[in-house]
Amino acid sequence: MYKLILRLDVGSRAEDFTLESPDGKPFSLGDVMGKAIIFLTFFRGGFDMESVKYLKELNNVYDKLRDMGVEVVAVTPELPQKAKGLADALSLKFQVLCDPELKVTKQYDVYDPASEWCWPAGFIIDRDGTIQYAFRGVSPSNTPPLHYLLKKFRGASL
Repeated sequence: MYKLILRLDVGSRAEDFTLESPDGKPFSLGDVMGKAIIFLTFFRGGFDMESVKYLKELNNVYDKLRDMGVEVVAVTPELPQKAKGLADALSLKFQVLCDPELKVTKQYDVYDPASEWCWPAGFIIDRDGTIQYAFRGVSPSNTPPLHYLLKKFRGASL
């Protein structure tokens, strides 16, 4: 029997990290913790049409999320120049970060050893830094369900 052991799951304290934006500016998750509810999401990259579709949908609801006190942080293993091209092409309004060494991808247990890449994933982190929701997809088309997340944010007293 196979048992999956996750270090970071619902009820765990989110771990801080620092990554660079596609423009080379460092960003630390800890700088946002305590100031907003965080939706930390991992996406595969611009080569994956499901990721592109997901990012477009996320961008479309971003203003609603901001109005609810939610800050979106999106992480991709892609190299900065590729992530910048995608963020610019989609006019993404939220923070995009690059993790080409897969350090944070592994830290948050979303590393796919079969593809040596990341799984689509999403985490809701409350203002106290506790993970309140964790979603880990097992295929590119299995992305965090935005319609469900919007309902969760609306009813949350995070």
